[in-house]
Amino acid sequence: MNTEELKRFVALEEQRHRLETEIDTIKAEAAELEGRLLPQFEQSGTERIAIDGRTVYVERKLWAKPKDGDKPAVCKALKRCRLGDYVEETFNTNSLSAYIRELDRENKPLAPSLAAVLDVSEVFKLRTRRS
Repeated sequence: MNTEELKRFVALEEQRHRLETEIDTIKAEAAELEGRLLPQFEQSGTERIAIDGRTVYVERKLWAKPKDGDKPAVCKALKRCRLGDYVEETFNTNSLSAYIRELDRENKPLAPSLAAVLDVSEVFKLRTRRS
């Protein structure tokens, strides 16, 4: 066995573990700051701001999930609304949420039978991109 390669592997694993721990710490601090900054964006009416070579902006995304976790009711409602393409034995939350976002973009209402079984919530997150 090549012990030099084994030592390098162990060193890389140690480095990976340290970096993952650092990333977890960074994510936790960023989430805490986001929780304090989102209300400031809302209160000031700011949509985006350029700072230190990045543009910080508020992203709005709609997500659909079954009310009270009742997936079978959602599947029935989807089929009644001729949206059976979203249904297998269950339904795809990401695809259904994308459909909900499409309705929202087009200012179309959610079918009452779906509204009865879905909780649609808005989630706001800060995002960055190069300015």
